[in-house]
Amino acid sequence: MTIRLIKTLDSENWIKVSDKLTVSEFQKLQSMGELSLEWFGQFRVLIELEDFQGWSREPGWVDSFFVTEDGKRISKVAFVGDEKWKDEVFMFMGKQMRKTAIEFFPKVQLAEAKAWLCEDISQSIFID
Repeated sequence: MTIRLIKTLDSENWIKVSDKLTVSEFQKLQSMGELSLEWFGQFRVLIELEDFQGWSREPGWVDSFFVTEDGKRISKVAFVGDEKWKDEVFMFMGKQMRKTAIEFFPKVQLAEAKAWLCEDISQSIFID
């Protein structure tokens, strides 16, 4: 299995992604983000890349976007993993074209990623 939900509460989700990410698994992540935006007005997600092997080579990626933005909702996405994936993750997420805050942290900076995700909020699944 490529995606494993570690923890979730309201608009916050902590997910581990391993091996190759498939279109159908990615669409599940996308649906989770869209529901959080609809229900709570925001979406914060921590995505840990564990033994990540990239993206599957299959049709359907063209129609996949991560969290539709309307400019009014605040979202944060933190990736934690091997730094060799940083540029590809940013390209895949369209970081340069989005208002959503997207950051990448090396594996050893999991605590920093959690702290970044819960800036400006008092309660969070990311606060230890």
